[in-house]
Formats: sequence, structure tokens, C-alpha cells
Amino acid sequence: MVDKSISYRLSFYISVAVIIVFTAFIVAYFLFNQRLLRENIENKAIGLSSEVISVINREIITTKEVTASISEQISYYNRNGDEEKLLRQVISKYPFLVSIEVYFDSAFYQPNHYHAIIQDGNIIKYIQKKQPDFSNQSEEDFFLKINGSVSPVWSAPYVWEVTEQIVVSYFHPISEPSDSGFNVTGNIIAKFSLTDFNAALNHINDGIPGYTCVVDKNGNYLTHPEEKNILNANLFSVSPNVLSRSNININRIFEEQLKGSTVAYPSTLNNEKSWVYFSPIPESSWYLFFIMPYQELYQELYVVTFRMTIFALLGIVLIFFLVSYITRKQIEPLSNITSRLTSFSSPFKLNTKNEVKQVANSLEYLKVWFEQYQIARQKEELNNYKHIRDLHQASEIQQSLIKTSFPAFPDRQDIDLYAIYKPAQIVSGDLFDYYFLDEENLLFTIGDVSGKGIPAAIFMSVCQTVIKNNSYYRYPHKIVEKANFELCTSNNHQYFLTLFLGIMNVKTGVLTYCNAAHTFPLIFNSTGKLTEIKSTHGLPLGLYPEKEYEEDQIILSPGDSIILYTDGVFDALNEKNMLLGSKWFQKNLINKKNLSPQEIIELLDDDLEKIEISPKDDICMLAIKLLS
Repeated sequence: MVDKSISYRLSFYISVAVIIVFTAFIVAYFLFNQRLLRENIENKAIGLSSEVISVINREIITTKEVTASISEQISYYNRNGDEEKLLRQVISKYPFLVSIEVYFDSAFYQPNHYHAIIQDGNIIKYIQKKQPDFSNQSEEDFFLKINGSVSPVWSAPYVWEVTEQIVVSYFHPISEPSDSGFNVTGNIIAKFSLTDFNAALNHINDGIPGYTCVVDKNGNYLTHPEEKNILNANLFSVSPNVLSRSNININRIFEEQLKGSTVAYPSTLNNEKSWVYFSPIPESSWYLFFIMPYQELYQELYVVTFRMTIFALLGIVLIFFLVSYITRKQIEPLSNITSRLTSFSSPFKLNTKNEVKQVANSLEYLKVWFEQYQIARQKEELNNYKHIRDLHQASEIQQSLIKTSFPAFPDRQDIDLYAIYKPAQIVSGDLFDYYFLDEENLLFTIGDVSGKGIPAAIFMSVCQTVIKNNSYYRYPHKIVEKANFELCTSNNHQYFLTLFLGIMNVKTGVLTYCNAAHTFPLIFNSTGKLTEIKSTHGLPLGLYPEKEYEEDQIILSPGDSIILYTDGVFDALNEKNMLLGSKWFQKNLINKKNLSPQEIIELLDDDLEKIEISPKDDICMLAIKLLS
């Protein structure tokens, strides 16, 4: 190389430099995009997993809520002979439920003890008879296991021969109050179709290279792209070759509820190297696995990198000849001089670099970019300020609609009343109100709107106005029916309101009330005895416009108080991170006998603040005491 001409050596060095730069660029491009592509696929897998988990949780939670709701209402419908009406209404709304079965204890109900509604495609079939017919031994074993149980429970998956689908069953007891507490008077069993869910899951996976499957706690496949594996194959019994290069233990994943990714060689993909993402599914003991082959994962990157390499090689060859030609032309005068000065043996080197313009252009670009960034940041801060200001104004408007001036009736000696209203966020979806219809009759309400934030607060204001506008009917059930009708006709976002509405005659102590699925109020007398008003008269407002409601009456004695509250009180967590529940509330309330409503409510509020600094739900409590 030392004996070569300057032109040749310069061309060689430049070409080597270009090759190094191109190689480094291609390698960096490949590594960067490999990581970026994997992160992108992982994010897609996490997003897909979240979507699948959301679908599963939604249907699991809905199944729980549906069975709980049926267990609360079925006794009422049974007394009126409307079991079929209730079951048809429910199953028509939830296509993923293939059946809902009601088993009544023969000691409490006559004459037909078994009611079932079966949904097979577009066909809904209702069955009513004295004893159930079990389709297989798994179904009968599950019923015998849970019969008489007082706690809800899920069954293991099994094939239901009636519709030839794989199902899981959810059991919820029917309990009714008695002199000794509660009696389990029957069972509700809802069947959840895993076959339909597997089809839905495969539909979600359309267009994605790979597949998703759900596995129960025992390792059995509940969903799989190959239906023959469902309930017939087990994750714990896979071949050792599948996880031969993975440091993940399947048993450890299930025991410690791990979430993450690993490498596997699944037989479903012909033992091809694959990337696996796994995550537990809340609300169940199931696990979700997302599998994608590496070849599909990086196929596009391999093709692009190969094309870049070919073009880089062609470019290097072209650059070499081009640089050689240019260098030879530029060095030619020097070569001539060199040839003339050979007798002096003086070496000459040509080495020029000019990066000033590039630096100047970069600095100018950074200056313009920073100025634009400053402008965008100022606009964002202004928008955030306006949003926060709007929220506080909404809170001020809502607070102006809430009665916070106490004593409520300073000129009256026959009634005392006090309430607190504490939003979990800036605005609240709880409501309460009170006012005299005439000199003797006090109307009061307390309710809870589904949801939180500004939409729930607006709907709360609408509900409060609608109830007040219909109060001239003077009968609680009539007021609730009219208000429900108006809310249904204008409720485009499917909000609903649980409500307790009472009218108390302060002279006679007669309380007429209607409870639309709200938490049960408590009667608290001067001796410290608590009585829970457990009557309920219908569904929340805003769901069914033609719904009819009933009402009941009780008589309060002088010195008796009625305590009303929303479910934010129960949502508070104790030191063991468990819900407080009604027992805690009643236990703390008993210690506050012979106190005024204000003292009772403020002491209860102090008890809650000691337990939970930041409540998760809106809290509203109202106490009314009949004085004389």
C-alpha cells in the first residue's frame, strides 16, 4: 500500500471509511429497529391482552352482578308468578349467558321448584318443573357441592350437553331475612359460554401473526385456536422442548401470579421459536398467553435490512470509482508538481474538512426548535389552567345547589336535621334534599348516581330537579315513578340513580317511603337500638321508563332518628385493605345514642377520616330526628 499512488491510497481510505460508516449505520439501524419493533409488538400484545382481559372481566363481573340482582328480585317475582318475565328480560340482554337456572328450596316454595331459561343462538327456551335434569355428572356434582352454600362460587369448566358448548357456571344463593337472620331459600346458577368466548377471542386475533389462549389455574386450556385442545390439553404437561431455552418455570408463574414474556417453541406453531407474553386475569384464577413466532416478528425487518445491505454494497462500489476519479483529477496538479519535485523527495498531503456550515445550520435549527417548544409549552400550561378553573367552577355551582346551612329549620321545635356532602373528586354524583310539602309533611331524599366526575354531577342536578318538580304528587311511589319516566326519556348516556324518598308527618311520626335500590336506612331510637329498613321497591331510576314502584310505611316515635347514607361509606377501606361494610357502620353508630343529628354525623365522619384519608367514592350522610 505504501508504494501506491496518493490517489489510490486516498480512494482506498475513503472507501474503507464509507464501508465502516455504512456497516455501522446498518447494524445500528437493525438493532434499534429490532428493539423498537419488539417493544411495539410487546405493546400491541399488552394492548391485545388488556382488551381480552377487559372482555373477560366485563363478562365475569356482569355474570356476578346479574346473578346477585336476580337473587334479590326472584322472590318478589315468584310471589307474583313472573319468574319467566324476569329471566327472559335478563338473558336477552346478555348473549354470552347460555342459561340461567333457579332452584327453589321445597321447604319455602310451592309447587314448582326449578325454573330455567336457555339461550341457544336466537332461540330462548323457558323450563319450569319440580326437579332439574342434569345434563352430565359434572353439572350434578357442582350442584350437590354448592347446594345450601351461603357464598357465591365458580365451577370448573365442563361440556354442557344441552347446547354442546363448554361452559363455566356461577352460583349465587337466594337468601331471605328471617327471625334468626337469613335463610338460604334457593340457588341461582348462570352458565357462561367459553365456546362463544373462544370464537370472539379468535376474532380479536384476526390479522395478528400468532395466537392467544386462556388457561385455568390447573393448566387446562379454556380457549385455543385448535378446538381439540380445549379441556383436552394441559399447559403443565407440555413437552420439555417447548421451554428448553427459557428460564421461566410454569408452576412459578401460576403460584406467584407473574406477568412478563419469555421464549418458547410451541407445537401449535411447529416448534418454531416464538415470543410469549403472559398475564394473570383479574376477577378469576385464569391466565392469558399471547404467542408470536420470531420469524413473523422480525420478517419485515429482515427484508428491509437485506435490501439496505444490497444497496449499500452497490453504493460503496460506485463511491469507490467516483472517489477515485475525483481524487485523481484533484490530485493531478499535485502529482505533476510531485513528479517535477521527485529529486527533492518531499511528501505532500491533501486533507481538507469543512463542517462549519453544518454546525451553523444545526445551531440555527436548534434555536428555531426551542422557540417553538417554548410557545407550545405556554399554550399547554394555559389550557391546563383553564381546565382546572372550569372544574372548580363546576364544583362551586354544584355546592350552591346543596343545602349546607344548618340548623335546617331553626323556627321548628318538632324536627332536627343535619347532613354532610363530601365529593371524592372535585364534583360529586351523590344527592340529598329536604323540604316541607306543607306544615306537617317533610319530604327528604338521598341518592347515588352511577359514575363520577362532571357527567355524573350534571345528571345528579337533573335528577334533583326532576324529583322536586314531581313532589306535588305527595305519594313517594308516584313521585319516583314520574321521575323515573322523565329520566328514562332524556337519559341518552344510560346513567341511573339509586334513590330513597320519604315523606314524614312530623305530627304523627308516620313515614311513608319508596326505596329504589338504595342502601337501607337505619332507625336509631333513644335506647341505642338500630333497625334497618330493608324494604326495597324497585330498580334504580333511569333504566326502564314503564317501571312501577311501591311504597311502605313505618311510625317513628319522638326521639327516634333515621340515618341515611350513600355507598361511599362502605367503600372505605380498613387497615387490612378490606371494605368496612354495614357492620362497622352500625357498630360505630350504636355508641352515639341520644345525640343530635349534627353530633351523630360529625362523629361518624371523624371515624371515617381516621380510617381513610382519600375516599374512593363520594360520601353523603343525612340524619333526621323527630323531636316531638
